[in-house]
Parts: sequence; C-alpha cells; structure tokens
Amino acid sequence: MARLDKLTTDAGKEQLPNPERLAVILTSLANRQNGKNKAVDDRRDTLAKELKEKDKKLKRLYSAIENGIVEIDDQLKIRITELKTEREIVQISIERIAQQASSRVQITPERIETFSKFMNENLETGDVQAQKAYLRSVISVIEVDDGSVRILGEKTQLAAALSGQNGRTGKVRGFVRKWCGQEDSNLHGSPH
Repeated sequence: MARLDKLTTDAGKEQLPNPERLAVILTSLANRQNGKNKAVDDRRDTLAKELKEKDKKLKRLYSAIENGIVEIDDQLKIRITELKTEREIVQISIERIAQQASSRVQITPERIETFSKFMNENLETGDVQAQKAYLRSVISVIEVDDGSVRILGEKTQLAAALSGQNGRTGKVRGFVRKWCGQEDSNLHGSPH
C-alpha cells in the first residue's frame, strides 16, 4: 500500500498541477457546458415569453369581467384557475433555472491557473494525509494489476474540484485489484 500511495501521489504531483494539462482536459467539458448553458438560457427566454402571455390572458379576462363584457360563471372560474396554475408552473420553472444559473461556475484560464497553483502548493507542502485528500478529490478509480497502476478520474469531478463544489467524502470510489492467476497465491490469508 505504501508503494501504491507513493506512485499515486507522485503521479498526481506530476500531472495535476500543470495548468496547460488541466486546460486540455477541461476544454471539451467547458465547451459542452457552454452548449448546455445556451440551451438553458433559451428555455428561460421561452418560459419568460410564456409567462407574459399567461399574464396577458388573465388581465384580459379580469378586464372583461370588470367591464361587464363577460359574466363570471363556473366555466370562467375554471379557466382562471387553470391559467393561474399554468402561470405558477412557469414561474417555478423560471426560478429553478435562475437558481441553477446562479450556481454555474465558468471554467476560465484564470480559475484553472488558481486551482493549479493551489493543488501544486498543497501537493508539495502538505502532509501526506492532506496530499491524499486533495488527490482523492479528483481521482475516481485506482486499478492495480501485475505490471501497472492506472489512475482514473472524471472530467466533471475535476471541474467540481476546480470550482470548489466537490462534495467528496475523501474516499477513492473504486479500487480494482486483479488477482494473480495462480490458485495458491489467492488462497493464502493476510499476514495481519
């Protein structure tokens, strides 16, 4: 385990703090996020138009009632209730979109540079536990077999760490060990 910890920490120190590497890794994610943001913004605009239309309809109905053009009956009461419900649904949708938009974090060169410096500083000067914690925030899986160790992470996880939104528990989510093919090596118990 100590050797694996050192390999993982060394690989993290070598690869993660590099702003150019982070930019390459996160560019496609940022582009995809910008496309999603555009779609969400378009949806918000559509909902805003729909909300205005619902308000206009309600105002016309209220005006017709006030001016004596239409008498209020059960059908009109049902229609007004329906319009109010539809308007409320649209308002809630707009509020949710606004809430999501306010929590958006843009992946900018400045943010990448800041994150890179922060990771580099903590990986170089932090104690072993702090180093592990920072690496765990961006590592998803460590796969170990006879001849290699693969350290994997997700772009979204890295972006979350970059934005400070990483709610990780500090545990590496997966650890895959490929057993030796020889039957007797798998039967021996742990020396502990």
